[in-house]
Amino acid sequence: MKPRTVLLLDTKRSNPNHYICLAIARALRQSDRVGSVIKSSYATAIRDAQAEACDLFIAFDGEELDRAIIERVTQVCRHSVLWVTEDPYERSVNMQNADLFDLVFTNDAGSVDAYGGKGRHLPFASDEHFHFHGVPEHDDGHYFYDLFFAGTAWPNRSEFLAELKAAIPGINLKLALPANPHIPEPKLGMCKSEYDWRTPNSEFAKFANRSRSVLTLHRDFSSSGNDRVALTPGPRFFEVALAGGFQLVDTSIADIRVGAYFQEGKEFISFDGVRDCVDRLGYYLTHPQDRLRIARSAQQRALAEHLYANRVASLLASLEDIAAEDCTWKLAAPRGRSRLLIVSHNILGVEPYGGVEVYQESIRQALKGRFEIMFYVPDRSVQPAGMRYLMLDENMQVLESFDCNSRIDEALLSCPEREELFSRLLRHYEIEVVHFQHLIGHVPSLGFIPSSLGIRSVLSLHDYYSVCARFNLLDYRGRYCNISELPPATCDVCLNASQGSAAGSQARRRAFFGRMLLAIDVLHANTKGVAELYRRMYPLLDGDTRIEILGVPMPLDEDATEVRAKGADHSKEGTLRIAILGNFTHNKGGDQLVHALNQLRADDVEFTIFGKVAEPYNEIFDALEIPNVHVHGAYAPGTLPRIMVGYSMSMHFSLWPETYCISLSEAWNAGLVPIVSDIGALGERVTDGLNGFKLPAGEAGAIVALVRRLISDRETIEYARSNIHKKLGVEYDEHMLWLGKLYERLLPAQPFTPTAASALVSRGNSIKDLDILLVDQAWTSVSLAARITVDDKTQLSVTPEASVLQRAYRFFRKHGVIKTLIRVVTLVRGKQMGEAK
Repeated sequence: MKPRTVLLLDTKRSNPNHYICLAIARALRQSDRVGSVIKSSYATAIRDAQAEACDLFIAFDGEELDRAIIERVTQVCRHSVLWVTEDPYERSVNMQNADLFDLVFTNDAGSVDAYGGKGRHLPFASDEHFHFHGVPEHDDGHYFYDLFFAGTAWPNRSEFLAELKAAIPGINLKLALPANPHIPEPKLGMCKSEYDWRTPNSEFAKFANRSRSVLTLHRDFSSSGNDRVALTPGPRFFEVALAGGFQLVDTSIADIRVGAYFQEGKEFISFDGVRDCVDRLGYYLTHPQDRLRIARSAQQRALAEHLYANRVASLLASLEDIAAEDCTWKLAAPRGRSRLLIVSHNILGVEPYGGVEVYQESIRQALKGRFEIMFYVPDRSVQPAGMRYLMLDENMQVLESFDCNSRIDEALLSCPEREELFSRLLRHYEIEVVHFQHLIGHVPSLGFIPSSLGIRSVLSLHDYYSVCARFNLLDYRGRYCNISELPPATCDVCLNASQGSAAGSQARRRAFFGRMLLAIDVLHANTKGVAELYRRMYPLLDGDTRIEILGVPMPLDEDATEVRAKGADHSKEGTLRIAILGNFTHNKGGDQLVHALNQLRADDVEFTIFGKVAEPYNEIFDALEIPNVHVHGAYAPGTLPRIMVGYSMSMHFSLWPETYCISLSEAWNAGLVPIVSDIGALGERVTDGLNGFKLPAGEAGAIVALVRRLISDRETIEYARSNIHKKLGVEYDEHMLWLGKLYERLLPAQPFTPTAASALVSRGNSIKDLDILLVDQAWTSVSLAARITVDDKTQLSVTPEASVLQRAYRFFRKHGVIKTLIRVVTLVRGKQMGEAK
């Protein structure tokens, strides 16, 4: 038989018996029936099963099993078994999930029939790595204690130990008897610190080995309405034997009475009640050789029959009896169109919107015949933003809306409420691929959720939000920071200056985003430059094949296609007409353009702004009254070729390293020769003098000089125009063909189909549920350096909110440093006086 590839998962997120799962993993790796073992977690179990083509899934423990995730793992693996360790105490819960598995292995012989034909008995065992210690030849010098017991303080144990202690007050006793909120505190007449402590299982074995005798007491308690006593002994019975301990065992458990595992009198000593225990303990403490002989005998039996290697062999043998057609695993029924979810910060038509919204609408239109494309976005009509989310169908109609209890904050890395909501939606709508367009308005932890459900995902790197919250990489001075070439302390200075963040805030954010990026299957970069910047900022991505590069296409417009076919009219004489494309903002070089346009007001050139003019530039243009500057305003996506007729050149002067710039493609497509700032994708895509002109970013004088030269040198413009061709951009059909193939590649081999019981699971998972550790939900904290002392007793933070920051920055640019500082101090004092009233 071909060796199995096994996926092993501890289904409890915090399990005191996890050492048993580790022992099982070790035993599986030692088996000649197993080729490889993947010990997984909830965050990666489905992906691991898919990637490694696992044909056996072992779900260890059970009563805290996450049914939604486990069910998907069972649909990937051909055989699946549940190995429970808390029967009969949690049997009712384990029975509810038994339908997902081919076999159920229970620690309790009395619980086997509850699982019908699937039930098998698999008792506890021991592990050489954790438990084996040699038995000494003689008593002298080896032992620290006369009697040792460690275990939870179930009421029957506490009562027994209290009586025992009273009966033999002078014995050298070592107790570890921790309680929990569901049971009463022991009454032992001891300080709590003497008995309420815990020890790792490996240390438990050392205590057992260094104690002359070890008590093994059964549990008589269940808070779940199940049987109170198991028929099969617990793990300590086997572990003490392998540790070389001499055991005194109560006879309350049936399997112990009949000697199912060890022989009474030869490999352990039984007792019935406190008086019997005291008598037998007294005898064996005074007959050390008899005690040592029994300890050696028990250890030899444990090595031969009661290792987890023995249990694993039994489990694998049981599986060989199951015919393939009888297993729980079934092929899912084929579907029609696969279902894709686009996660974004906004949709087309909801102001303000830009290239990302245009791009995702193009995807919807181009691929709707192959995929059912849904959208998950914040509802911008509700303020503050991020308090309500919308699930939209493929026709952009609202399917559901969801109100959150807490407001979103840019500083948040994780929000359990939003993570659970997103997880539930992915399951409920049976999403098969997720395309993250933008995470602004969401929490970045959403990036972990699809992979935990076996759903593969894409993240388009439309800007640098995954590198810095200042997603255009403009620093506190409004300049491109070029952080990949500067030390990390630069980020500390910038974030402290702009928002009062303490040193190390950016490092926390970037560490989290780095982990999140590794949970995404494909990172879509528009240019090589964008990909390289991400690789420099995240060395884990260096050499990683998950980054794929292809530019963003222009939106289609049938009328514009006709214009392109006829050819646009670009006058070689007369006034030089230049289109300034895109919204007119500070980030797009608004300050520099205003200065350049004002200098060129009397030259034989005409400028038209195609896009919205943001404040305060409307007021500036009204005041300057530049005669050769016109404002067309916003334009419909895909219509530029029509409205560009008669223009010769375009202007794109961003201060930040744009990741592609669709308007550059549109300008080329309309036959315009671009003037661009030499930064980011603009500088990467344009070859100076060949198909456009590049100028230093932020240099208004360079614009003036170039335009004046080109006014009188039209041949240079025409030469550049002659080198413009389709390959400078990405064709719509080319991009959509690539994207469609990418989605197809990311689809699961078989769609996941929930059972009726799983479909009723209403709660989703947070990243904490997935065992993804996070020290703090927020990446930023306020620095003490951002505080000022108002008087001897009071310190007030002068770090304003984001909206105030923007106003303060505008005030600073207009009035300078001194007046701005006076203004801030005045506001702070005014706030203090208001609060005092």
